[in-house]
Amino acid sequence: MTLEPTSGERFEKIAFQFCKIATVALICGRFTLPIAATLAAVLYVTAFVQGKHDTRCVLRYPLLIAAFWGLIAVVAWIVTINPNVLKAIGLGM
Repeated sequence: MTLEPTSGERFEKIAFQFCKIATVALICGRFTLPIAATLAAVLYVTAFVQGKHDTRCVLRYPLLIAAFWGLIAVVAWIVTINPNVLKAIGLGM
């Protein structure tokens, strides 16, 4: 028999997720997005190779999620390493 979590437990679960995000951001600074996106892509590919073919993520399929985060990672690394690329395409100030 499992008990339903209390309202406080549900909020704590959400707060803990943001605590993890904030900790990574504190440690990695401006490299947070490229590092997190790269790790997400690599770990979803690894999960797929190891036999996990569905996820709790809204996109459902590990390879689709890996492709999405892989694209984000490439763009994030480019912009993080060379912010002037934004000026070159008319987005920088």
